[in-house]
Amino acid sequence: MDQDNQMNMDDLSTYQQPLKNKQNNMALASLIMGIIGIVTSCCCFGGLIFGSLGIVFALLSKTQDRFEGNAVAGLITSIIGLVFTAIVFILFVGSGLMEELAAGGAF
Repeated sequence: MDQDNQMNMDDLSTYQQPLKNKQNNMALASLIMGIIGIVTSCCCFGGLIFGSLGIVFALLSKTQDRFEGNAVAGLITSIIGLVFTAIVFILFVGSGLMEELAAGGAF
């Protein structure tokens, strides 16, 4: 009778549900910061701040020499946010410089 109980306990231990992969919160934070960086790229320095944070969080979420899907998406959206911020900054500076030149000179 003891052997039957032991055999039943062994059978139960072999039929466990597979373990789920733990979600990396830094990768998710990177994705969120990248999206916020794109949205706020036209504001003062929102794209610069959130884009930079997104890149940092993506790099910190790297595990065992590879990135998760959210970390890659966060890295891409953060870079896009930084590029949009740079373009907006260049356009604002360029338009201000053009107005000065049209008014009689920048110096």
